[in-house]
Amino acid sequence: MELDEFLQSCIKARTSEGSYRMNDLKKFAAGEKISGVAVAVTERGTVYLLFSSGEPQGAVEIDKTGILIGDKAVFLLKGNEIFSFYLVEPELIDRWILTCRIFDRSHLNSTLSPNIPVIERKNEGMGSFAIQVLKDNSPQSGLHVSIRKQGRVIGSDVTTGEGKAYFKLLFGDYDIVIMDKDKKMQVFRVKVHSGGREETISLR
Repeated sequence: MELDEFLQSCIKARTSEGSYRMNDLKKFAAGEKISGVAVAVTERGTVYLLFSSGEPQGAVEIDKTGILIGDKAVFLLKGNEIFSFYLVEPELIDRWILTCRIFDRSHLNSTLSPNIPVIERKNEGMGSFAIQVLKDNSPQSGLHVSIRKQGRVIGSDVTTGEGKAYFKLLFGDYDIVIMDKDKKMQVFRVKVHSGGREETISLR
């Protein structure tokens, strides 16, 4: 049995234990110390999180172009996805986690916590910020771009026909994460210190 077949069989053969956003999902699983599969449908595809003894240990994203596993499968999660959780026998889950293990769980930190009211602070400057993504000097359209600060996704967009993506950000340092058409992620560091800026990024 292939990994995607296993995940789909888990969903079809079981009844959901409930639906949760990321923070609530982790609290639910940790509180019960349960093992199972959580699934969410996103704008990019279907994401599966594999839990063992209450901890998210593995991840898979499946879309029409293929499969991403491990850290790459969760790197672009925003935190507002709704996951349905299905109980699965621990011995089954642990076997499949070996093929899709998450090594950096900071990707699973939800960006929606009300305890982080950063954009409400009045003493910080804020401005519009745009990037243009090029490869071999040609604009790259349809690429997913996310903005991260201290490991948290705070904004995302898809590049236009001109290869541009637009954001409104507090002034500061950010990581720009771009997923190219080969499903490879490239990370670039930028500093936003004034509004109306446009940065050109050339993919490797």
